[in-house]
Amino acid sequence: MSSQPPYGYPGSQGGGYPPPPPPPNKTKVLNMEYNTAALLCYIPTCCCLVNLIAGILFFATEPRENRLLRFHAMQGMLLAGVWVIVWIIFTVLSIALGISSSFTPGGDMVRAGGGLLMVMVRLVVLVVFLAIHIMGMVKANQGQMWKLPIIGDIAEKNA
Repeated sequence: MSSQPPYGYPGSQGGGYPPPPPPPNKTKVLNMEYNTAALLCYIPTCCCLVNLIAGILFFATEPRENRLLRFHAMQGMLLAGVWVIVWIIFTVLSIALGISSSFTPGGDMVRAGGGLLMVMVRLVVLVVFLAIHIMGMVKANQGQMWKLPIIGDIAEKNA
C-alpha cells in the first residue's frame, strides 16, 4: 500500500470534496448582498410589480435565519398589495363618478370637477407611496429593520 491518502477530502463520504461554504452575506439564489436584495423589494410598485417578484423570490428561497431580508421581502410584498388595493379603489371611484355624472343634469360640470379632484387626490397618494418606497429602499440598503405601521407587524411575525 502506498502512503498517499485516498482521493477526496478526508472525512467526506463518496470520495468527493464537500461543497464549498456559501459566501457570507450573500443570497442563495442570485448571490447578491443582503442589503441590495432587500432594496429590490421596495422598488416602486408602478414598475411592473418588480418588487413583488423580488419579494416572492427572496421570501421563498432564503432560510429563516436571514430575518432581515425575509422581513423586507414580506413588507415589500404587503406594500405592493396595499398599493394594488388603493389603485382598485381609485379605479372604482373614477368609474362611479363617470356613471353618476352621466345621469345628472349638467353632468359634464360634475364630471370635470370630480375628475380634477380625483386626479389631485391620486397624485397626493402616489407621492406618499413613492416616499414610502424610497424610504424603504434607503433603510433596507442601510441594513435597518424599518417597520411600517400595520404591515410592518405582520411582516415581522412572518419573517
